Amino acid sequence: MTSQPLLSIKGLKVQFPLREGLIRAVDGVDLEVESGKTLCIVGESGSGKSMMARSILQIISPPGRVTEGEIILRRPGQEPVDIGALDPKGKPIRAIRGRDIAMIFQEPMNSLSPVHSVGSQLVEKILLHHPIGKQAAIDRAVEALDRVGIPNPRQRLTNYPFELSGGMRQRVMIAMALACRPALLIADEPTTALDVTTQANILELIAEIQKEFGMGMIFITHDLPLLLEISDRIAIMREGEIVELDTAERIWSNPQDAYTRTLLASFPRLTGERGVVVR
Repeated sequence: MTSQPLLSIKGLKVQFPLREGLIRAVDGVDLEVESGKTLCIVGESGSGKSMMARSILQIISPPGRVTEGEIILRRPGQEPVDIGALDPKGKPIRAIRGRDIAMIFQEPMNSLSPVHSVGSQLVEKILLHHPIGKQAAIDRAVEALDRVGIPNPRQRLTNYPFELSGGMRQRVMIAMALACRPALLIADEPTTALDVTTQANILELIAEIQKEFGMGMIFITHDLPLLLEISDRIAIMREGEIVELDTAERIWSNPQDAYTRTLLASFPRLTGERGVVVR
C-alpha cells in the first residue's frame, strides 16, 4: 500500500479583490509533496509561485485570501489537517508555522529582526515550539548554527543580522527554519541574492540537511537550471496555473507544454552528469 503524501494541494485558488478587478494569483493548483522528496516550482515573476507557497502557511497579505481548495498536511501520529480552512491568525496555524512547516525567504534582512541578536531570535523560536528550559534552547540554537556551517556558533549568538554577510545571514535563516526539525521546508528563492559560489554552497547545505532529517521540500525559483541536481519533480507555473508537472529529466529532455519549451530555450544549455542539459 502506497503511503499518502506529506502535503496534498487540491484545487487551490488565491484571489485578490481590488478596485481594478479580481486578481487570480493562484488558479486551481493541484500538487503533492512526499516526505524526503523535493518538488521544485518554477515560473516567471508574477506567475503565482510565491503566493502559492505563502498560502500553505496562511501568510497572504490582505486583501488576498484562499477562496477555494484544500491544503492537507499529514503529520505522523496526528489527524490530517486542512490548512486552507484554518484561521490565518488562529492558534492551530501558528502552531504549524515553524514547527511542522518552515519557510526560508529570498532576503533574510526582510525576515530577521535588525534590533534583536541572532541568538535571541533563534532561542525565541525554539522556546515557542518546545517546552524546554532557556539554557537547553540556547544549546539547541548553537547546535543549529553549527549544523549550517557557521564558525564559532556560540559567539555568533550575540551578533546582529547586519553584522553578517549575505551568505551568513541566509545560513542563519536556514538554522532558524530547521531548529524545530519541520516535516516540510519551503524555500522561496533562497539563493537569488547570493553570488554563484555561495548559491552552490547553500543548495548543497539544504540538500544535506533535507536528507539527514527526511524532510519534504518545496523549492521555488525562476531559475530552472539551478534545480537539476536537487529536484525529484518540477512544476512549471504560469499565470497562477501549473502548466506542466514531471520529473526533472523528462522536463529537460521532452517538455510537453509550449511555455516550458520557451522557458528552457532562454537558458544556455550544456550536458551534465545526469545526462540532461544544465546551465
